[in-house]
Amino acid sequence: MKKNRLKILANICLIAICFALFALLFISLIGGYKLDALRITISVVLGLVIVFILNSILHELGHAILGVLSGLELYSIKFLFLEFTKDKGEYKFGFSKSQGELGSTILNPNSSKNVAKKYVVSACGGLGATFALLVFQVLVCLTSSSLVLYSAFGITFPLTVYFFMINLLPTYESCDGYLVYKYLSGGEDKKIIENYFKATALLFEGVEPSDLDSTLLVNYKGVSGYSANIRYLRYLAYVKNDEERALKELREISDLSEITNLNDEIFEEIFFSAVLMDDKKFIKAHEPSVTAVFENSSRPQTYRIHACYRIYNGEKEWAKLILESGIKFCEDYPVKGIAKSERKYMEILLKNL
Repeated sequence: MKKNRLKILANICLIAICFALFALLFISLIGGYKLDALRITISVVLGLVIVFILNSILHELGHAILGVLSGLELYSIKFLFLEFTKDKGEYKFGFSKSQGELGSTILNPNSSKNVAKKYVVSACGGLGATFALLVFQVLVCLTSSSLVLYSAFGITFPLTVYFFMINLLPTYESCDGYLVYKYLSGGEDKKIIENYFKATALLFEGVEPSDLDSTLLVNYKGVSGYSANIRYLRYLAYVKNDEERALKELREISDLSEITNLNDEIFEEIFFSAVLMDDKKFIKAHEPSVTAVFENSSRPQTYRIHACYRIYNGEKEWAKLILESGIKFCEDYPVKGIAKSERKYMEILLKNL
């Protein structure tokens, strides 16, 4: 919790510095051109909106372009609320709720060779694109003779400074700078990052979690976020055949405040463990939250957990429908190893109903 408070404090300080810089430039500009105050204000407001959108588009395109050039496959890219997702070989356009970020890019591995380095290159692509926008804005601020251009793209550069720094500084484990810094720092940090991405690539190739090389699933303490990811893979490796060991791994990563990109997955599995252990108090307290997760069945694991919950409630016919849908869902799920493992689990459950 103390670590989280420091992250929030650092973010607040960065916002305050960038806002103060922008306010100083804006007030100075208005003071020098009082007769053009309205035109300046309109230009600044429009500029902030445009720069905000440009930060989203350019940053994600930077990830996508360098990621694809390095050998990764683009699965989806989202700019604010607009998302392009690959479905059966074709990209489809749609709208998606923002999760508090400007955008997101999901790149899938084509092979397990040097895969961690490819994701690091992609991370650098996002940082580089944001930095290029920042350089352009600073140049406008220093050289432009157009009042409108200076107002819209010059003095609004502190907004891009904020987005660049929040992605560059290794404060948050989900940011690009964290991955790049930990990878380049070497030692255990680099090793666990390489292990995680290689294990993930093997899952895409069709290797089941239980068949992953055990040396890839060694849990180092250096990188807590990636350590949680490794433990989650260990959990999936045990869940079908060794319930006790699976639950032990799950307990190690049950503190959701330390997880950046697996909150829903871990929450589902904790709920699943409560169902297995007949923890009525936990189930009752978290039924509304887990039901919301069930409604977004984007993983085979969700079907398995949802079906077990319905079986627990005595709703066997509903569970059959969920299992049949889950088995069909596994046919096109891109992470082939997890799809194979979860399909086997669901086939056993369906057979026993």
